[in-house]
Amino acid sequence: MARYIMALTINPNAKKEHSDLSHLINSSIEMLAKNKIKVETLFATLGRFDFLALFEAEDQSVVFKAASDINNLGILDTETWPVIPFEEFTRIFE
Repeated sequence: MARYIMALTINPNAKKEHSDLSHLINSSIEMLAKNKIKVETLFATLGRFDFLALFEAEDQSVVFKAASDINNLGILDTETWPVIPFEEFTRIFE
């Protein structure tokens, strides 16, 4: 299975339209599980992104679908990166 990091940011329009985003954010993140993605770790951050999710997925198309489902709700915007362990990366160049 391939590993991914998904960075999620609260959509500025959602901040203006909804006074209590907590439930809507949770519903958005649940789109990962609805697409059969098990999140290993979910972080809240103080940086450019509001949340980071680390997960594995069977297929890249599943990740595309989950990200699209989250974005379509209009609460969170996503940016997703496929990742490999650094040790595996360094072996590519041996």
